[in-house]
Amino acid sequence: MENQQNDVKYEEEYIKNSRGVELFTCRWVPLNTEPKALIFLCHGYGMECSITMKGCAGRLVKAGYEVHGIDCEGHGKSSGLLGLISNFDN
Repeated sequence: MENQQNDVKYEEEYIKNSRGVELFTCRWVPLNTEPKALIFLCHGYGMECSITMKGCAGRLVKAGYEVHGIDCEGHGKSSGLLGLISNFDN
């Protein structure tokens, strides 16, 4: 999915991790300027990136940064058992 509003390009994509689980990713990219840097936002337990981080990402893009997020396995729009953390070492 791709969306452009107010000089911001928003994109969503699914990628597979090493175990074949689909993970949801999203990114907000400034359209009319070269980004100063890339910022990667990490959500908390039981949360997701595309809705809860939208406001923060929008402010960062307006300040000139490219912003990326990912829903961890079992969170948000990613596959996996909801909220499951089977091993904290992985």
